[in-house]
Amino acid sequence: MMTSQTNTAEEQQNGLPFWKGALVFLISCIVIVSRRPDAVFHAQFYAEDGHVWFADAYNFGWWPAIFRTWGGYFQTLPRLAAALALLVPLLRAPLLLNLIAIGFLALPVSVMLSARSAAWGSLRFRALLAAFYLVLPNCNEISYGITNAQWPLAVCAFLLLVAPMPRGTPGRLFCFIVLILCGLTGPFCIFFLPIACFQVWQHRDRWHLVPVGIFAACCMVQSWAMLFLAPAARAHRELGATPVLFGRILGSQIYLGALLGNNGLSAAPGFWVTASLLFVAVGGTVLIAECSRKSPIAMKLFLAFSSVIFAAGLMNPFEWDHPTIPVWQVYAGVPGLRYWFLPTLAFAWALPYGWFSRFPSVKFISTALLCLMCLGVLRDWEHRPFTETHLAESIQRLDAAPAGSAVTIQEYPQGWTLTLVKHPPSH
Repeated sequence: MMTSQTNTAEEQQNGLPFWKGALVFLISCIVIVSRRPDAVFHAQFYAEDGHVWFADAYNFGWWPAIFRTWGGYFQTLPRLAAALALLVPLLRAPLLLNLIAIGFLALPVSVMLSARSAAWGSLRFRALLAAFYLVLPNCNEISYGITNAQWPLAVCAFLLLVAPMPRGTPGRLFCFIVLILCGLTGPFCIFFLPIACFQVWQHRDRWHLVPVGIFAACCMVQSWAMLFLAPAARAHRELGATPVLFGRILGSQIYLGALLGNNGLSAAPGFWVTASLLFVAVGGTVLIAECSRKSPIAMKLFLAFSSVIFAAGLMNPFEWDHPTIPVWQVYAGVPGLRYWFLPTLAFAWALPYGWFSRFPSVKFISTALLCLMCLGVLRDWEHRPFTETHLAESIQRLDAAPAGSAVTIQEYPQGWTLTLVKHPPSH
């Protein structure tokens, strides 16, 4: 009895009660919408949101579409979201997809502020980490619809993976759903499996065998998709990889991206630009290493996970545009790219742990950089709205078309379309 009361007191101290957690989730959604209001107030299809997920669900049926691969993997989250979008009028389908994406984007905040994440620090400290997550600069693409919702889903899955065993059936069910959904959405399960095995070795309890089993099964499913169902899905393009270009990307898009926001410095020519970015890359890496010395094991694992994902994104990218230009040269000039999200977040989360360093210089530099990050937050607060694609007019053409005819609908970005085959009236 005493142990139960102690556990309850610890939960109240380290986490939020349910109603406060729900309020924080709602506030998080409001903050996300404030950064890109058109996602709600003028929703339109974006890239794969319409071109792949909704078009496949509409044309083939939601259940067959679930088993179609894209980019070499099964993508269960956007497929399920597109299935739900079939239940609303076509004009509202982009809005529903965006609302689901916003919910998943806000979900890591709730997990970080729950009692299960107490190992990351006090509730106030975790609130600071959650705030950095919500206002992170140089992450524009993450807010662009359900296509990129797999990235915040991966953050949520990571937080659950390194957390202690959930208490009660609802907590365990939530954990199962998130881990399975993440494992069947993209390749993250491949990188989560070693972390899950490490958790088993560290904690030596039966609960941590569950994520190992989930991610092992998901790895087999995704490997089957990569090797047999869609072995040529990812284009084998010239990377143009060099150590100097890597240093420019790391210094500009990750470290300066977190501090100053969107910038194209990594694509800017000049010896002094290169020298400056290499200095930032080396200095930022050394600073992260020192800041992480006093951080919990969960933060160290997140740094490792983010680094591996960053490297994998650069070595095996999913890039269809600019086929004649090496991929790294293209990426160097693209701020806000999805591949910058996790390492940028890891850098932003590492800086507050610098306050616990035994070196006063590290504390001072960490504090100064956190203050400088305010500039990046202000510069990148509102993400650029989508240009008008006249979705309502396209829907009118679809309504007027005879059954069985294919109608092409424009979407954002320019050049992307989705093709819908008009259903018969009795469908």
